[in-house]
Amino acid sequence: MSWSAFHASLQPTDGVSESSLTKTSLLPLFYDQAHSVAMIRHSMNVVKKAVDILNPGQVPIITVDQPLFTIAKQIQWNWTASHGEDQFIVMFGGLHIEMAAFKTIGNLLDSSGWTGALVQANVATSGTADSFLRVTHVTRTRRAHQITASSLYHLLQKAYLAYCSSLGEERNQPSLEDWCSSRAELYPQFKFWLLILQLELTVLVYVRAIREGDFKLYVDALTKIVPWFFSLDHTNYARWIPVHLRDMVTLKDVHPKVFAEFLKRNFVVKKTAHRFSAIAIDQGHEQNNAAVKDDAGAVGPTANPAALKRWMVSGPEMARVIGEFEASTEKRKKLDPRHHEEAKHVQKAFGRDVRSLVSTIEEMGNPFTEDSSDLLALDSRDIADPAVIDTVRQIEKLGEEQYDAYVKERLVSQTKPISDPIKKNNLPLFSRPPVREKTKSQLQVTSLRNDCSLFSRLYIASQVRNGNLDEFFEHENQAYPPALTQNGKLRSGSKSDLVGCLEDLVTSREKTNNPDVQVIILDGSAIVNMLRPGYAKKFSDYASQVFLPYIVS
Repeated sequence: MSWSAFHASLQPTDGVSESSLTKTSLLPLFYDQAHSVAMIRHSMNVVKKAVDILNPGQVPIITVDQPLFTIAKQIQWNWTASHGEDQFIVMFGGLHIEMAAFKTIGNLLDSSGWTGALVQANVATSGTADSFLRVTHVTRTRRAHQITASSLYHLLQKAYLAYCSSLGEERNQPSLEDWCSSRAELYPQFKFWLLILQLELTVLVYVRAIREGDFKLYVDALTKIVPWFFSLDHTNYARWIPVHLRDMVTLKDVHPKVFAEFLKRNFVVKKTAHRFSAIAIDQGHEQNNAAVKDDAGAVGPTANPAALKRWMVSGPEMARVIGEFEASTEKRKKLDPRHHEEAKHVQKAFGRDVRSLVSTIEEMGNPFTEDSSDLLALDSRDIADPAVIDTVRQIEKLGEEQYDAYVKERLVSQTKPISDPIKKNNLPLFSRPPVREKTKSQLQVTSLRNDCSLFSRLYIASQVRNGNLDEFFEHENQAYPPALTQNGKLRSGSKSDLVGCLEDLVTSREKTNNPDVQVIILDGSAIVNMLRPGYAKKFSDYASQVFLPYIVS
């Protein structure tokens, strides 16, 4: 059974009334770019007026992506009287958080052999598997991680049962948690894939919180995801999601009515009566925008001001007509509570992919039965750099420490501003192993080997045809010209190094105190930087008191 179908089966089976569905609409579009303080502040004013008409007394709630969240929070902190945190609630887009979380998993899995295993198991093609690392399609990426998590857990259970059977019935068998902890300390391969499994399950718990509208689970899952943004250098999300979490945690005291509604699952959008199908608010916005766009998107209308103005007026009306048409169909009238993944063909496809991936990984080598002290790529069995092993052992703790320090310094004690730079870790990973520079002796040996190979080929060629060494050395015979480079790096130096070379070209004279010259050339910019202004306050004073006397002297 697939992940979504399993959780959908746990939901109540009673139908959902049509009145409980979320009503969404597309407001008229703005002509100007949204990435400015003026436009976001204007948008907040428009939303407040609309909320005052639809539901007087309600605190406006706005959901934006990361760049606009930055601007919105700055507006709240600078215009506290009219747009402060007691006047508006600004939420981080749940869809964008999910995509960023899957990208952190992609950073870890890149070059680890995961995509190769998916391709060999016929779960995805090569190009599609690579797109999972960049999360170009969030639904496909989510399904790939669901299949991977199911497969890894199956392999983990299989390795655990094999270990228990090897102990026999007479010896005490450890629990699964204790067994995982002990093996993770000993074997990097076990630690890495256990880390991947735990991170995938954490992100899926976050998705589950949105699908079920569980606000407390949403906060708990997001709190566990944030440290990974710090450790893997997703600095924008690491900077602003703690601010969003602080707003959600303090919501009970600042806006108790809104907090009560959030506990009633009213912080997500439920467009259908299907179980386990609620979506984040920003995803609802994206679906409304997609209803009025063609295959080419909104590029055409935005390039033409006249067409954009027509689209600004007609777009919301088109979205309304499409919504009414969908609501009038028989499929929407039945209010079928089943999740679409509960269909039999979906379950068969999911089970087939999981079994195929489990079989493929077992052929490559079950990572949970690996007894080596090395960290290996899943498909090629290439050994990772020891620095990557250190990353696997410390990455989780490092992210938690940085997250705790960030919250303490910038949100609790406020000894540092939010805008202070967050230092990147640049941790070695499968896809970015550390670059180790060769020593001078190693470079010299490499150069000698290249020269030996060059002259060997020259000697062999001279046996067949007549060779002219003078003509041979007129051409470049090395990758880097030795006159300009040393060991492949451009020779560096200062201008003073040329003095010794130039002295050899000049005839020496015994008397050089008063050279015979006709013209003296002075570097004006160098003189200005050299001479201090002193008491001169104007350019004219500086010229008459400092600059010209020096020139005359």
